[in-house]
Amino acid sequence: MNIDMLKVRMGRPVDISITDKHEIRVYHPVMKEIIDMGEDEFQKMVIPFILTTDAVFAGAENIDELKSKFHIYDLFFLEDEKGKTILDDNVFDGRNALEVLCKSLSFFLKTDKVLPLKIRRKIGISGSYVIDKKEFGLIRKAVQAILGRGDIEVEQPPKDMSKRQRDIWIKLQKGRRRKAEKEAIYLQDTINYVQFGGRSFIPDKEIEQMTYYQLHNAYRSIIGVDSYLTGLQYKLSQKFEVKEEIKHWSESLKIGR
Repeated sequence: MNIDMLKVRMGRPVDISITDKHEIRVYHPVMKEIIDMGEDEFQKMVIPFILTTDAVFAGAENIDELKSKFHIYDLFFLEDEKGKTILDDNVFDGRNALEVLCKSLSFFLKTDKVLPLKIRRKIGISGSYVIDKKEFGLIRKAVQAILGRGDIEVEQPPKDMSKRQRDIWIKLQKGRRRKAEKEAIYLQDTINYVQFGGRSFIPDKEIEQMTYYQLHNAYRSIIGVDSYLTGLQYKLSQKFEVKEEIKHWSESLKIGR
């Protein structure tokens, strides 16, 4: 499925399956919706569409075997004898993974007609559309496009490490996570940058009507132009020697196909 980035940029929904029986589209979340629900809750609904088996099985010694055996979609359905999936505690803080996925689908597809079919490992939408692995892949791609996001990236430990090397590696990862958490940019920060950091002030009411993609595109654009102008000043100054080529700000603003 090809995503039309022009439509994404302008806030149009992404068509998944349009027939006489149903119209399945992935809709852009608007900032007002996200603000009302809270960023933490919103990010939880995004996770099903950026989660990977790499992230779920990170650190497992037999990770290659597990990745080849399980598709990420299957992990929302596979339950143990207690009726829990591997994702419930490891990813969703004890919440039922399938329920989280269904809630996420309801939000992005804008429908309350979402029915999990556990035995068949499928999900019914609006009584006439059925999600399986293939359809989930299409929706996943569309959600990532409208959010400007990609798969969760997880650094895998080097193979054939000793126990001591592995312990050191785990400690380093914990330190990096703490550093990343301290340096994280939250939505309120992004809104502040977009509202005050550009060449003109943008009122709260206008920001509330932006899609999530439009807000982050505005943030990326402002940062791109600012970085270019700052780099150019260093380049032109006799006090600093800047050998690197300074790419024009238009390069960082390019969306592409």
